[in-house]
Amino acid sequence: HPVNAVAGSNCTLVRTKHGHVYYVGKHRQVGEATMRFTLIDALANNSHNVVAIGAGSATVFCSTKAGVTVSWGMGSHGELGYGTGENKSSAKPKFVNVLDSCLVSAVACGMGHTLFLIRNEDAEDAKALKKVPKVEKDDIAQFVEQIKGKKSDAGADEPAKKKQKSKKK
Repeated sequence: HPVNAVAGSNCTLVRTKHGHVYYVGKHRQVGEATMRFTLIDALANNSHNVVAIGAGSATVFCSTKAGVTVSWGMGSHGELGYGTGENKSSAKPKFVNVLDSCLVSAVACGMGHTLFLIRNEDAEDAKALKKVPKVEKDDIAQFVEQIKGKKSDAGADEPAKKKQKSKKK
């Protein structure tokens, strides 16, 4: 019995009441598309009870009741969550180590980013959350200023536009 579904740009995931996930579509540039809903064996065969799923432009995420999150696909901006210096893509489900032991209740995937809602109700949750990088209000303000600076710098490199002379009749 399906309980929820998510759609990415080129794939769809369906989660059942037993925590199994079925996939259809294509999340990679190479290889064949999966044309019929197929059970994600790596999760089902290891007794994982999936509670949250997400799909982005080329990414897929599954988070379990036991605090395990896996992702796969192509995340050229780091949206798969593997960390600095790690691969930017994976053809098969791979652990997102930074989220180990974090109880994810929701995943939202977009073009170039992934967001998680993570439980923070007790000491164990707090301990798991300590290793997750956080974005603070000041970080966002600093980022916005950087972007504004890049936009104004970009205009300085452009050649000046020639004025067109209007013809008098």
